[in-house]
Amino acid sequence: MSSLSKITFAIVILMSSFQVNGMVGARTKVLDVKSNNKIQEIGRYSVDEYNRLRHSKMTNADEGLRFSQVVEAEKQVVSGMKYYLKIEALSKTSHGDPEVFEAVVVVKPWIRSKQLVKFAPSPLILQPVS
Repeated sequence: MSSLSKITFAIVILMSSFQVNGMVGARTKVLDVKSNNKIQEIGRYSVDEYNRLRHSKMTNADEGLRFSQVVEAEKQVVSGMKYYLKIEALSKTSHGDPEVFEAVVVVKPWIRSKQLVKFAPSPLILQPVS
């Protein structure tokens, strides 16, 4: 086996072991979601950005969503950090129960960039805490 083949084989084995152990690109649960200011700020950004992107389509300035809180989050190292959020938000015209939305945001702090990749209603139904 040539030196190049041995090095290539070693790199493949090393990368495989990292992926199996959840180290490279794996999604990890954020445990302190409700007290994590950074996660809550990214959730607020998601709702604000969703409202901004829809603004040109809205006929009434009161339409849109009002951020309540992020209730669940995961993060994944990509070219930056990718956050998968479950967000409670209320319709600006509604006084009812909050709805849950799923958002995906990519943050690249070295270039001061945040990008909302996905924002949609979630199939998750929150259970009341007893």
